Amino acid sequence: MSEPAARPLLIGIDPGQSKCGYAAVYEDGTRVAVEVVPTALLAERIERDVRGQAVKVICVGDATTSEEIRRLCEARWPSIGVTLVDETNTTLEARRLYYDDNPPKGIMRFVPRGLLVPKEPLDGYAALLILKRYRLAVEGKTYMLGKSATGSS
Repeated sequence: MSEPAARPLLIGIDPGQSKCGYAAVYEDGTRVAVEVVPTALLAERIERDVRGQAVKVICVGDATTSEEIRRLCEARWPSIGVTLVDETNTTLEARRLYYDDNPPKGIMRFVPRGLLVPKEPLDGYAALLILKRYRLAVEGKTYMLGKSATGSS
């Protein structure tokens, strides 16, 4: 009996100076990981997914330290496409997504969400939104992608 084909994984990175948002989803949008990783440990985190899955693309937000992250990914995993994605307003959208996943409870549900402070950094959710934008662009629905570093977008 043959093994089923591995589900391709998409990796999203919201790059930062000291920490990066990291998200991994299957092509259908099913979440595998949404987390915050110290920038110094990012390559190690990506490597875990690359070793365990068939990674289709690494999507990097196009702002802070994106060029360094893009170069790292191209050098370390040359067979995987690296695409820069517009990350404008992902932090604001990440707050909404966080509260969709973690709705306030008790009396806090009456406080406007804009006044609430999330219990964790939102970088992982921003990375998830970078992946969402990539998927929408590939489907031709919206969002312009940045430069596709390895020719695959």
